[in-house]
Amino acid sequence: MSFAFDRALGVMSARRTTWRRPSRTVSAGSALAFFASLLMAFLLAASFGAAGAQEIDQSVFKSRLEGWRAIVDSVEAGLGRDDLSPINLDELRARVDPVRGELEAAIGLFDPRLSDLQKRMQEIGDKPGPDAPPEDPSITQERDQLAARITELDATLKQGRLLKVRADQLADRITSRRRAIFTDTLLASTNSVLDPDLWITAARSIPVELRGIGYLLGDWSAYANIRMRVSGQIALTFGVIAIIIAVVLLRRALRRPLRHFDREPADAPASRLRVVSLAALEAVVGAGAAPLATAASIALLNAFDVLPPRIREISQGLLLAVTIAAVGVALAYAVLAPDRPRRRVLLLAGMNDDIARLLYRHTAAAVWILAAVAFVSTLHRTLVAPLQLTVATNALLALLLVAIAARVLRALGRAEDDEEAPAAANATTAEGNGEEAVVSSALRWIRLPMWILNAGVLGALVAGYVNLASFLASRTLVAVVMAATLYLVIALINAVFIDSLSQGPRAKWAAKTLGVRHGSVELIGVLVAGFLKAVAIIIACIMVVGTWGTSTADLRDFVSRITFGFTIGSSTITLGDVFGALVFLIIGIAVARGIQRWVGAALLPRTALDPGLQNSISTIIGYVGSIAVVAIAMGQLGLNLENIALVAGALSVGIGFGLQSIVSNFVSGLILLAERPIRVGDMILVKGEEGYVRRISVRATEIETFDRAMVLIPNSDLITGMVKNFTHANTTGRVIVPVNVTYDSDPEEVRDILIGCACDHPQVLRSPPPRVFLMKFGDASLQFELRCVVANVDYALTVKSDLHFAVFDRLKAAKIGMPYTPWSIYRGQPIRGIPDLGDEAGDVST
Repeated sequence: MSFAFDRALGVMSARRTTWRRPSRTVSAGSALAFFASLLMAFLLAASFGAAGAQEIDQSVFKSRLEGWRAIVDSVEAGLGRDDLSPINLDELRARVDPVRGELEAAIGLFDPRLSDLQKRMQEIGDKPGPDAPPEDPSITQERDQLAARITELDATLKQGRLLKVRADQLADRITSRRRAIFTDTLLASTNSVLDPDLWITAARSIPVELRGIGYLLGDWSAYANIRMRVSGQIALTFGVIAIIIAVVLLRRALRRPLRHFDREPADAPASRLRVVSLAALEAVVGAGAAPLATAASIALLNAFDVLPPRIREISQGLLLAVTIAAVGVALAYAVLAPDRPRRRVLLLAGMNDDIARLLYRHTAAAVWILAAVAFVSTLHRTLVAPLQLTVATNALLALLLVAIAARVLRALGRAEDDEEAPAAANATTAEGNGEEAVVSSALRWIRLPMWILNAGVLGALVAGYVNLASFLASRTLVAVVMAATLYLVIALINAVFIDSLSQGPRAKWAAKTLGVRHGSVELIGVLVAGFLKAVAIIIACIMVVGTWGTSTADLRDFVSRITFGFTIGSSTITLGDVFGALVFLIIGIAVARGIQRWVGAALLPRTALDPGLQNSISTIIGYVGSIAVVAIAMGQLGLNLENIALVAGALSVGIGFGLQSIVSNFVSGLILLAERPIRVGDMILVKGEEGYVRRISVRATEIETFDRAMVLIPNSDLITGMVKNFTHANTTGRVIVPVNVTYDSDPEEVRDILIGCACDHPQVLRSPPPRVFLMKFGDASLQFELRCVVANVDYALTVKSDLHFAVFDRLKAAKIGMPYTPWSIYRGQPIRGIPDLGDEAGDVST
């Protein structure tokens, strides 16, 4: 869909040039050149390979070099003209790209041959000296022949490499010229939309273009009558109708699973994979039917040569418009499913039906408008319409898209106000409410940027930058459609590679087929899904940013040209560079954090690594990614990293004084992550704080105490201080239970009772066995200690409590006494602060 604005730009640039061939299109040149270069390179390599099977013939290479040099010379001469349009530049690029591909293939073919000859020459060795014994004449003859062939082939390869460098430089110059034309056209100042002359002149040009259309149709009729009789034209018409009917029947047959799904009860269960697959089927069938019928009909008419050159160009514009409309509407319907809530994918299943219908209707209307403008732009270019009519068309496109966007944003705001009260009342009921909250939050977040973008488009229209306004409006619509496509693709990837391989019969079948365990299948699914999602995101970004005519480099050059720069030392930095580096830094940090979260939450938990090592790996990946993003962002600004290192060295003195503790904690954090004396999940005691390690960051370590409080311990304290780690080597722990009994008790019986209590507890290990020690002869008791080892130190307190209960019950059953200290309260002088008990007080022993 982003071709529409590029073609509109092609109209304006064509109006200012004279060297133009109407039978060529903007998008065909570079695309055909690319595939032609690949085909020619393959054919060249095949021909050279067939010839090389017998004998190397440099004459073929030399003759081709002369032809290639002639093409490069003609392209260089053509590039010297000042009145080149994007179409002309595409034609030049289409001529030079095959030469580059053929040269690369030829050089790649003959380079190994030259290396082989040089190696054979080294094996023969240098010519013997005058004092050396004479060598065999055949060796001398072989050396001379090899030297001649090496000299000839090396000279030919040098010429080829030189010509390849010239061709590459010409391709770069063509790209630079095209970017400059794009930027100049985008920033071209025209009439403001508030200027009545723009609309008056455009209105006056409409009858002229309508007459041109009538003349064009008449020429087409005459051209067709010359090529074919009327009966043949009628037969072709029926052929086109037959193609349309066949495509309609094919579309109906492919949509049979959708109709079967729609006939099921509304409350029938449906797997996520089935819902997403049906949505993808709806998108593919809906997006491909109309373009397929249109392309087949155009191919049929071209096969019988009934389309003149200008009608052929208009037919390509019609195919483009049909593709834009079909793809945009089909994707919007597949994702939103306005009249089929059960087919709405993933989180969008919680979307309100009214919001889904609102978004679908307005998105479809915007896509139809863009398709219509794309076709009208083709008519303008073919009929060489006046410039004011082209400007008015672009202005009308921008105005209509802005009006649709504003209407959608206002409707979303009203819908949010209407749903606030019911949503607050049912916020904690069902899972669908959570999904609906996510969708509502996303729609709320996107409203402010869209309002700002609409204001920018309107400002550009009022200021007279109609091309810029049309570009922003059309690319925003393309971004919306591509976001829907990306959402559907990611949902399909997750359903196929994550949901299906995590559980169920498909996961078992995959594990059995591959001969691996179930966790490995999950890991493979996560890796494949991550790679496919990254590829999908990159393709979506490329489609949004630009096509063959415009790219990210075009936009960066455009931003740089509208901003002024400042110089720092020998580096010139523009505001565009700063903004681009800032955007890259934000996106890069977000991507690095996203990769870190994906590795820590999705990838590493499916491995056999322990949680502490998983946390260390994910943390280090986050730090390395962030540092790399910062370094690349500095490189984009033109800053030399060596100079930054010098400045950092000069600041090290200040860091040593002012930031000493921070640097110390940072280095200590790296030591903790590398040596891992403390891991996530360990139970430690440091500075009187005992608890579990929950997170190790660069500056501090988070400990969760037993009363569920989070304590931040600086990393330097963990490295330089004394730390008691209960679970570093293993999770076992010792429990000590002190027991006092009277002197008239049997020590042997007491020992047996204590050991029996320990052995009967399931958490107490048998190896090492429990031990009982008579620690001391007290004043009124024998003091024993029961020492045992528990399997998990987390349950030490529970085990100790259980042993206390068991020891008390068994000693009581064995009638073994446990002494206590008597206390007596005597009546005497009252103590300050304590009331006199009077006669009620007496001797009390407790």
